[in-house]
Amino acid sequence: MSAVRIPAVRKIVRQFAIAMVACTAVAGGAALAAAPETTPASISQQAGAENDWPKAPTPSPVAPTN
Repeated sequence: MSAVRIPAVRKIVRQFAIAMVACTAVAGGAALAAAPETTPASISQQAGAENDWPKAPTPSPVAPTN
């Protein structure tokens, strides 16, 4: 590449990066504005000991027969 092309390429890359950041910010703002307000994003269901996941049935004790 010639010495003239390098600054031009840097300028194009910088402008593209700025455009990407701007578009991402606008899209993120639109997504937040359109999101329903019924469930806040900070509260989410996580898998753990407090969930009611299906459990294997516990065997009932059987009296020995002789």
